[in-house]
Amino acid sequence: MRSLDVQAGSCGFSAKITVDKVDERHVRVEIESGCDQLTAMNHDLACLRWKGRGHEIFGPMSDSAVYRSASTHIHHTACPIPSAILKAIEVEVGAALPKNATITFVSGEPGSD
Repeated sequence: MRSLDVQAGSCGFSAKITVDKVDERHVRVEIESGCDQLTAMNHDLACLRWKGRGHEIFGPMSDSAVYRSASTHIHHTACPIPSAILKAIEVEVGAALPKNATITFVSGEPGSD
């Protein structure tokens, strides 16, 4: 099981994302958040095929079950949660190392304070 916490940004919401590798081809994703748009994705992400023919996660963004669910439920296109879900899945299935990712605005530029 892999869990991570994400601070989504100016919306003020955070999310705890938990990914469980169910078997050699499937994962389960659960999102805990005060944001109803994020938690609405839970049903879509309850069992995803990540490996083998007909996988639903890795490949073109438009084919990813995570981004399809996000496009249905999340109204803010720049929400970082879908990307965080994919990062957590990659780590849980052994396809990536657990390295933190950040977005940092440069200080002193208009709107960065």
